[in-house]
Amino acid sequence: MVLPEIKEIKQRRLKMNLSLRKFVDKINDLILDKEKYLSVAWLYQVEKGDIEHPSYFKIKQIFDMLESEEQVKQITAKELCVPHKKFKKISKSETTMEFCKIGTPILDAYNIMTKYNISQIPVLENGYCLGMITKKTVMDLTLDGNLAKIYVNKNILEQDYSTVNVQAPLNYIRRILKHFDYALVENEGIIHGILVKDDLINELK
Repeated sequence: MVLPEIKEIKQRRLKMNLSLRKFVDKINDLILDKEKYLSVAWLYQVEKGDIEHPSYFKIKQIFDMLESEEQVKQITAKELCVPHKKFKKISKSETTMEFCKIGTPILDAYNIMTKYNISQIPVLENGYCLGMITKKTVMDLTLDGNLAKIYVNKNILEQDYSTVNVQAPLNYIRRILKHFDYALVENEGIIHGILVKDDLINELK
């Protein structure tokens, strides 16, 4: 698991308006083994950057506590995403997610991407994602002949896409979208919508 940057610890602690002692107490409340309790002195050194390689286990405990504390207050992926039309009521978005199905003319998929200025759309079947159609894929297919005769099929779908659960909080979404341009929002495999970097930026505004 990739953890957030250590410098976030102090930033998020101060945002919670907690002293070092109260912050450490909250972390230790979640630790069953007293021998593994964190100390105020250790955390003070971590925040200052005096410990070059702090324990991954200890740092993970800190971020686990932060996530649990903040998750209650944070907007979730299902509220923030551009939703599938079936889930419009649970999202803050005024639009719905574009998608297509197997057998859709490839030019129709391309025209959707062009109309909405997006670089990819998911291909769904019974709510599950089979893969993504991208503008790059369409461009590559132009070398194979007449696009008017090509239809969306499983062989041309991109499988390199990211997903987040509907309950994922904003901090987690922020980390994912640092590495990906978009993420599909799912619940037990059923696609509820899509998140793109613009959605995150608008929410942070």
